[in-house]
Amino acid sequence: MKMNQCKPCQASLAFLLTFSAGAAVADITVTKVEGALPTDPMAAEWQQTPAEKVIVMPQTMTKPSLTTPSVNEVMAQALTDGKSIVWRVSWQDAEADLNVDVGRFPDAVAIEFPLAENALPMMGGVTRESSGKVQIIYWKGLWQKDIDEGFQGVRDVHPNAFSSKYWFAEGETPHTVPESFKNPLSHQWFIAKQAGNPGAVFTRSQPAQELVAKGWGTITPQPESATTAKGVWKDGKWTVVFSRPLTTDDPNDYQFKAGEKGQIAFAVWQGKNGNRGALKHWSNWTAYQMP
Repeated sequence: MKMNQCKPCQASLAFLLTFSAGAAVADITVTKVEGALPTDPMAAEWQQTPAEKVIVMPQTMTKPSLTTPSVNEVMAQALTDGKSIVWRVSWQDAEADLNVDVGRFPDAVAIEFPLAENALPMMGGVTRESSGKVQIIYWKGLWQKDIDEGFQGVRDVHPNAFSSKYWFAEGETPHTVPESFKNPLSHQWFIAKQAGNPGAVFTRSQPAQELVAKGWGTITPQPESATTAKGVWKDGKWTVVFSRPLTTDDPNDYQFKAGEKGQIAFAVWQGKNGNRGALKHWSNWTAYQMP
């Protein structure tokens, strides 16, 4: 779809470009601390850390667009020990959505950093030709449940489901993932895994994924990830902490530099409201200051 064929898109883009041309809407102070950085979202250290409100808005620039927003803001905090950095993002959500099914989606949040000066906060920009590269670090409630409770299979969503036979699966029925599917020949039943989808894994070490993008429709998982994460839902609120080194050897990783001012953007999905993919809430670039 060409932008000149969509007046609402033109208006939204013009607003965003004007909005992005000035100073970012909020300044997040990255606080330097001594000792170990808190990776637990509920750690006491966060109560003493400055928090900044960041406004998020419904994604209406491309289809499918989010017509009914359910999140207005996120709270953002950051700490560093001079070697690593931890970002804490929290937002109100009346209930935790963790599994997937037909018409059922998990909660999620992402933070984004520009890898090029011309990058816009919507996946780097609206076209591949004119966009700047960005890095996105994405956390999903389903993956957190995979970590906390074990791989979420069909029987976790439908306890009465039963299959009498999976060829080449091991053990007795009902078969469980990944225990019964150690034989590679048994993986033929898992179409996404057979297709090489990096999101279709039986075992997961982290509930977050690093990705890069250069415009709509270009998002690509990174083969290696430097980020660890943890999310906790409590008392009607999600809180997620992302942890990673300040610098890495990966050219697709954003590099944090002492004393410099940088930019970060946020996106939030609420599963119970059908949020997934482009149906999301997102923010403009937000300035942060490194100590």
